[in-house]
Amino acid sequence: MMKQEKLTPQKAYKNRPKKWIYNLLLFALFVGIVIYSIVSSGLGASRAINWERLQNLGKGFINPNVEFLLGIGEYSGEKFVHSVPYLTLQTIAIAFVGTLIAAILAIPFGFITARNVVGNKVSKIGEVLLIIIRTFPEILLALILIRVSGIGALTGTIVIGIHSVGMIGKLYAEAIENMESGPLEALDAVGANTAVKIRHGIFPQVMPDFLSTVLYRFDINVRTASVLGIVSAGGIGAPLIFASTNYHWSDLASIMYAIIIMVTTVDLISSYLRKKLI
Repeated sequence: MMKQEKLTPQKAYKNRPKKWIYNLLLFALFVGIVIYSIVSSGLGASRAINWERLQNLGKGFINPNVEFLLGIGEYSGEKFVHSVPYLTLQTIAIAFVGTLIAAILAIPFGFITARNVVGNKVSKIGEVLLIIIRTFPEILLALILIRVSGIGALTGTIVIGIHSVGMIGKLYAEAIENMESGPLEALDAVGANTAVKIRHGIFPQVMPDFLSTVLYRFDINVRTASVLGIVSAGGIGAPLIFASTNYHWSDLASIMYAIIIMVTTVDLISSYLRKKLI
């Protein structure tokens, strides 16, 4: 009878299946995709930098238009609506109202997407609907809706309200699926109907997660509202693109400083409130 050779980790590693050909092909494919992406995107092309324009841009950021930034002097009185403070507040208002609309509309989507509430079959329908809502970027949605509701803050609010439903509804559903089942089982045992189970069994558990999700999305929507103005959907984006196109570097600097302050402030407040909720 032949003596069986003892298998050691070193021998097992030495006898492992040889996959170097597969790994080499996979690496070659990855390198090919990277090279193709660089060539297709034009990153490899040499482009001349306008140093004079870059210098003027730097000077503009060092010397912003203070009257435009603070809404004083030329931009006081009736022209205050064209100043940075007013446009910044309008941007925040667009994001706030749009997020509030989405937070309410996303509640039924969250319930019909949660598997532990409606079952696997119905939840698939909810998932597909949320995916469809998230398919179109905000800019594309704004370009479509601007033909219906016209230019201005209303279009920006509608765009944010519709698009945010996709993300908020998905996170609502995840919060519902991750909640404790004990309270619902107790309500089932006493014969509670669906409305009572939702009100007393589900909402008390998921409300902190719901509010945290809404705050997180509001943080994102403030940035989005800043961009939507580029397509005339209200907010501070419209004067930003105007200043950039016409090389008004001092005005551009004022707008950029305001966006930095606005986004940073909203981010800090949102993060603080989310920590308190969870």
